[in-house]
Amino acid sequence: MSLYGALFSGVSGLSAQSSAMGAIADNITNVNTIGYKGTTVNFKTLVTKQTSLTTYSAGGAQPKPRANVDIQGLLSATSSSTDLGISGQGFFIVNEAANPGSGNVWGYTRAGSFKLDDNGYLTNVGGYYLQAWPLSTYDGSTTASLVKVGDNTYMKAYQDQYGVTTYVNDNVIDKNNLRPINLNEIGGTATATQNIRVGANLPSSDPIFDASNAGAGGRHSLSTLIYDSLGNSHNLNMQFTKQSSNSWGLDIEMPSGAATAIVYGSREVTTDSGAQDVYSARGQMEFSKIPSYGESISIDDGTGSKTFEFTNGGTTTIPGAIAVDISSSTSISDVVKALKTQIDSNLRDSGRFVANGTKMDVIQSAAGDDITIDASASLSVLQSQANPNATTGIPTGIYTVPAIDPALKNVARIDFSATPADGNTFVLNGITFEFDSNGATTGTNVAVSLGTTPTPESAMAALKTAIDANIAEPNRFVASGRTLNIYPSSSGADITVNASGVTGASGVKTSANNTITGTVFTGGNAITNSFTFNGIANAESGYIVPAVRFNADGTPKYFNVDSVDIEWANGAEDMEPAVKNGQNVDLGIDLFFGNTSTADGLTHLSGTFAPNYITQDGAKFGNFAGVSIGSDGIVTALFDNGETRPVAQIPLATFVNPNGMESRTGNTWIETDASGQPTVRTAGQGGAGTVNSASLEASTVDLGTEFTNMITTQRAYSAAAKVITSADEMLDELVRIKR
Repeated sequence: MSLYGALFSGVSGLSAQSSAMGAIADNITNVNTIGYKGTTVNFKTLVTKQTSLTTYSAGGAQPKPRANVDIQGLLSATSSSTDLGISGQGFFIVNEAANPGSGNVWGYTRAGSFKLDDNGYLTNVGGYYLQAWPLSTYDGSTTASLVKVGDNTYMKAYQDQYGVTTYVNDNVIDKNNLRPINLNEIGGTATATQNIRVGANLPSSDPIFDASNAGAGGRHSLSTLIYDSLGNSHNLNMQFTKQSSNSWGLDIEMPSGAATAIVYGSREVTTDSGAQDVYSARGQMEFSKIPSYGESISIDDGTGSKTFEFTNGGTTTIPGAIAVDISSSTSISDVVKALKTQIDSNLRDSGRFVANGTKMDVIQSAAGDDITIDASASLSVLQSQANPNATTGIPTGIYTVPAIDPALKNVARIDFSATPADGNTFVLNGITFEFDSNGATTGTNVAVSLGTTPTPESAMAALKTAIDANIAEPNRFVASGRTLNIYPSSSGADITVNASGVTGASGVKTSANNTITGTVFTGGNAITNSFTFNGIANAESGYIVPAVRFNADGTPKYFNVDSVDIEWANGAEDMEPAVKNGQNVDLGIDLFFGNTSTADGLTHLSGTFAPNYITQDGAKFGNFAGVSIGSDGIVTALFDNGETRPVAQIPLATFVNPNGMESRTGNTWIETDASGQPTVRTAGQGGAGTVNSASLEASTVDLGTEFTNMITTQRAYSAAAKVITSADEMLDELVRIKR
C-alpha cells in the first residue's frame, strides 16, 4: 500500500502544482488589468489515518486558491474625471443592464475605468453599468435621505415617467433606488441671482438731496447685472439719496420685464403679522405695442377697482369703465400719456404713476396705500403675463405694489374724494384756506380759486398753490393728483391740520415714530377730526427711515434694508419667498452693504462717490461641459457658464468577508453565502473607503513574486513527477521478483 500511496501522493502533487501554475498564469496575464486582485494558491495536507506504528500511509496535498479581494492596489493618476479609484474598503455597485430588471445580476467591482457608452451611460471595460443614488433638490419630505452639498441640501430621490417622486432608502439595493448615471440626460442650467454685495463711498460732503436742485448732489446711482431663473440678464439700478448729515436712503429702479420690485427692511424689523417691512416699492406697465380698442387695465388704489378701457373716442364697451381715447395716438408714448391723463383724473395720489416713454412707472409714495394692477385684459402690456396661477400655470396678470410699512415712514396724507364746494375751508397751521369758484373769501381767509369747472385734482393743485404762497417750507407739502402728502423736516415746525370744513376730504396719518395730537381720521365724507403732525420724527429724521445710518467715523451704524423681491412677467420664477414642493424657500435677493462699524462695504467719508466693488451670484444659461466626482462620491455636473449642480452620489458596498465573493468575467464579483450580504454606505463613512476621481486602482500582482513562485512551482511539479517515476520503478522491481 505504501508504494501505491506514494504514487497517488505524487499525482496529488502534480494536480496541486498545476493549480498553482494556473493561478500564476492568470496573475501574470492580468498584471495590467485595472482593479484586478491577484490569486494565491495555498496547499493543505491530505493525511491518511495511520493504522500501524511500523508503516506509513501516504496522503498528499490539496490546493486551496485564495482570492485576495481585500488587498488594496496602488492608485495611479489619469486624465479622465470618470476614472475612479477606491482608497480603502468597498466596491462600486454595477449591473449588467443600465436599468436593471428582476433577471439582472448585481455586481461589485473596483475596476473604476468608467467611460460613456453610445447612450451616455457610465460603463467600465467589463461592460457593467455604474449605479448611484440620484440627487434632487430637497422638497421638505420627512422620509427623504438628505445630502448636504456646500450650503445647499439635496435628497436622494428621482421622478418616474409619471412625475411621481420616489425617495431612496439608502440601505436597500433594488431596482427602485439605485439608478444608472446618464450624462446625456443632464441638460443646460441657469441660476437666478440671490446675493448682491456692494462696497462704495457715499460722500459725506454731499448736501442733503433737494429735488428742486437735483444737480447739487446728494444722489448717486450704481448698476449691477442680475440673472433670472431662465438665465436672462437684467440691469438692477440702485439709487442712494442723502437724507441727513449721516444717513442715506435707497431706491431700486425697475428692471425691464419685471412687474414689481420691492425693497424690504431689515429682517429684524417686522410687522405685527411677522412679514418683512416694505421699505420701498415699484411697479410698471410696459407696452409692447399700441393696444387694440377694447383692451383694458384695472387699478385699485385702495378706493375700489377702476377699469381703464382703451377706446376709439369716448365710448366704452365695459360697464363703468373709464375711457382712454387712443384714436389719435400715433405712438406707444402717446398711449401712455393718455392713460396718465385719466389716472390723474380718477385715482388719488396719482403722482405715483409716471409716464416714462413706452411704459408707466408706478412708484409707491410714503403715504400711499397698496396699488393692485390687473393687466390681464391688455395683452399689449408685458405685465399681463405676470403671476401665473399656482395650479394651472396660466398668468393672471395681477400684481400689487404694496404700501410702505408704518414702522419705516413718517408721513401724513389728505385725500379729496370729491370736489370741495364753495365756502369749504381747510385749516393748516392756523391759516384758513377757503375754496371758492371765483376766488372770493370770507374775512382774512386765503382764497383757493376753484375755477369754473373744478375737479378734485384741480382743487388740490389750487390748494397747493395757495400753500406755497403762505406756508413756510412749502416743499413739505406735495400735491399728487387729488392727494396732498405732508412730510416732516429736521428744521420745520409742527403741522396742525383740520380738514373738517372740506366736504369729501379724508385724512391718514401713518407713523411709528411720531406723536399724534388729536384723533387720526380715515375715511368719511365729512371729517370733523384734526391732528398735529410734528416736524421732527422721534427716531429718525426724514419721512422715510434711512437705508443706512453712519457712525461719526464713516462706518455703518446700522442698516434698515437687506433684501429685494422681484416679480417677473417674462416667464421666469419670481424672486420672492415661495413654497416649492412643500418646502418654504426664499428666492429673493439678499443685499449686503457691509458689516456695522466696519469699513468693508458702504462708507461715509469725504471725497467723491466711488464704487469699490459690486459682486453678485447667478449665471446665464450654460451647456453641460463635464463632471467632477468628490471623495464622498458626489457627482457634480459642470456647465460652461461656471455653474455646478450635484446630480448623483456613488455609494460603496462593503462585505463582512469580501474574499468569499464569487468572481465573474469582467473583473466583477457577486455576493455569496460566504461573503454575506452587502451594506451600502456613503463613501468615507461607516468603514467605507473614499472615491478618488481621475485615478485607477492598479492590479495587485507583483511580477517578481509571480516569477519566483513560477520557479518554485515548476520545481515542485518536477519533484512530484519524480516521485511518480520512482514509485513506478519500485513497483516494476516488485513485479520482476515474482517472475
